Amino acid sequence: MDSMTDDIYALVLARLPIKIFTGFKLVCKQWKLIIESPFFRNLFMSLHQNSASSSWSLMSIMSTDYVDPEMVGYYYQCDTWGLKRPLGSFIKSFLNDKNLNHKYVQVSAVAYSDVGWILIYAMSKIMEKSSLYVANPVSHECVEIFIDPLPTGVERSQFCFWQWGIATRVENDILLGYTVVVYNQKWSDTNLNGNLHWLARNDDYQEVVLSMDFYTNSTGSDRCRVSPFPDLGRITKFKRSCTPCHGFLMYMNIVYATKVDGGLEEKLCVWRLQSEGWQLISEISPGSILTGFDYSSMTINPFDAKTAYFWSTEQKSLLYINLDNGMHVIYNQFELTSGGRTMIPAHDTRAVISLKNAYTEQVDLIPFVLPQWLYRIPNTVRRV
Repeated sequence: MDSMTDDIYALVLARLPIKIFTGFKLVCKQWKLIIESPFFRNLFMSLHQNSASSSWSLMSIMSTDYVDPEMVGYYYQCDTWGLKRPLGSFIKSFLNDKNLNHKYVQVSAVAYSDVGWILIYAMSKIMEKSSLYVANPVSHECVEIFIDPLPTGVERSQFCFWQWGIATRVENDILLGYTVVVYNQKWSDTNLNGNLHWLARNDDYQEVVLSMDFYTNSTGSDRCRVSPFPDLGRITKFKRSCTPCHGFLMYMNIVYATKVDGGLEEKLCVWRLQSEGWQLISEISPGSILTGFDYSSMTINPFDAKTAYFWSTEQKSLLYINLDNGMHVIYNQFELTSGGRTMIPAHDTRAVISLKNAYTEQVDLIPFVLPQWLYRIPNTVRRV
């Protein structure tokens, strides 16, 4: 920093939530330079290193300016971001603002990144004027991406029906860039540090995870990998889905195995996807609480690999399980909002889980997790 005054400003601003100090960049050039400096980033992350959680959501694959995209929301009142409402409301509000003058037929969030950004497709009445935006719905930072010329093989008339992805790479807390991906399969993707992971099927129609690294210099299997699920050929209880946690892709399911006496034994298993394949990291006996009722798998907490969530539509209850010791808590005290959401207190007193009434395990959802820092959006983009 250039002066003692800048140091003092930085110390004060770094104690504020991200949502607050982002607005202060508009006060003057000096404050903008302070907030965007590496010194300030390191100071902020040092002061907030004990804030081990943040808000996260499970989003529907296609959301619009008139539909709340958030199916499951974990609203965490932490000092890092200082949010006063769930993530889904920020996205819906941002999409509404983007189409305030009804310039577009529809404005949709089509992809979510692991650095707090969303990819927006704005469909114009005139196809040639449709646009893509990369945006942070909380800070309202937004960059337009020009989509001419179109990627090879993409027809203009079918452009709005293609699927989108966005891959970002962070090293040493510094954002290196982002890549926008377009593909023609109905897959939901998860973005993890430069990689996109899709749930797909191989030639034998087995469920697999297709992973592609968009920032490696290698080719072949180092860039694109197919990982069959570790429980193929075994009886399982839940629909297969994955969730990010601490930078890894996680998968959990109840697996049935035949015991010596011929009976079935249930195990709640959790795997983590490594470069060499799936690694079993947890295996517990869930007892009758999961096997005897209609609970469906929801997700693993992205910031706490020990906590998994399950929902029972019939019982109208949320189940938390500690994946280390099998201890569980059932919440069936909830509040119904005027917006048609179910609000349930979380095991952390600073958090609330909200469910859209249309939530079901059968719906394909995309995780969206707020990081521990506000990453600025560069004006350059790599297209693949």
